[in-house]
Amino acid sequence: MKEQILLVDDSKSERTSIKNALGELFDDFIEAEDGLSAIKAFIDKKPGFIITDVEMPSMSGYRFLETVRQMEDGHDVPVILLSATKDSLKGKLTGFNLGASDFLIKPFNKEELVARVKSLLRIRALMTELKQKNILLEKLAITDDLTGLNNRRYFFEAVREQLALGVRHNFDVACMLLDIDYFKAVNDTHGHLAGDAVLKTLGTLLTTAKREGEILARFGGEEFIICLFNTDPDSSIKAAERFRSIIEEYDFSSEQFPKLDRITVSIGISVCSQQVASSKDNPVTIDELLKTADTALYRSKSGGRNRITLLEHTV
Repeated sequence: MKEQILLVDDSKSERTSIKNALGELFDDFIEAEDGLSAIKAFIDKKPGFIITDVEMPSMSGYRFLETVRQMEDGHDVPVILLSATKDSLKGKLTGFNLGASDFLIKPFNKEELVARVKSLLRIRALMTELKQKNILLEKLAITDDLTGLNNRRYFFEAVREQLALGVRHNFDVACMLLDIDYFKAVNDTHGHLAGDAVLKTLGTLLTTAKREGEILARFGGEEFIICLFNTDPDSSIKAAERFRSIIEEYDFSSEQFPKLDRITVSIGISVCSQQVASSKDNPVTIDELLKTADTALYRSKSGGRNRITLLEHTV
């Protein structure tokens, strides 16, 4: 990808001089002779660096800088201001207060310009790397590293937001706990690597069966959790059957673990009715929904496994 720089100066000779100085650092030079045309060029081309004169017709470099910084794409673009004004301190303060990355007084030394541009390019690269690492850390903080599903932390945050909407807008909420039947036997018979493979595959199957608006997460161990919104008991059971059946019908054997066969799951569902969800004096919490779902899951387990039990949550 080409490294683009936007040069803004009403003097063509000044722009040419800057291009000659920075020819080894940039592949593409975009030129504008005033602030207004520079704004259009920035919107159209989205260059990664800007050098602009301060004193220009129709729109000053200060106003151009201020406009760029107000744009979403212009928050972090390095901008060097150039000025021939004698009152350099006042100009610098104005520029830096508006978000300038650097400020040079004309006539400037070309080697100094190159050094300052290189410095800003290094800073930009470090900032980009830092942002990418922060995005990755944020993702890791809410992701289960084995299955790639969302984890408990994400689940609780997302569901609390939806429960608040339920209180305001009067819709039913269902929470289902899904537990792998006889998972300990899988680990004991085939080994923990086989157990991990089952968990990964099951996570993929659940993701495949999940519909838009449903929140899915690995809850821990062999338990997974799914929350549905704007639902009812019948719809919740149908959704649970969608998850249960896709797992029951899947052949978990593989080249690495050929003796693995069928896996089944037990599911417990708690449904919060509109009346409970809309009770502002005593609104339902995710912990209460989970407690009811856990009771329902226990009944599915004790009732023979590979089945679904639904309990309506009551206060």
